[in-house]
Amino acid sequence: MSEATFLALLLYPDESRDSFSVRLPLEGGRPPGILRTSATFEGAQAVEVFRLADASSWPDCAAFLYEETLPGTVKDGAMVEQVSMPDD
Repeated sequence: MSEATFLALLLYPDESRDSFSVRLPLEGGRPPGILRTSATFEGAQAVEVFRLADASSWPDCAAFLYEETLPGTVKDGAMVEQVSMPDD
């Protein structure tokens, strides 16, 4: 495990989908406010949006709660995009 990474727990509020985790690079001193992940929705490219829910174990780990699925793609073809909050 690298010191320049953190574990992101991506949580769904219901049990219809399995929550999962991914190790991401640290991009600053605070956790990202939003994570966007590549997804497919009804056969089309989509993005699942997760909002920061708990950073009490930062910088080792942070939990993000599923918010919505939107049409589109993640920037630069990445699987996960970190989005800072406006006051970061």
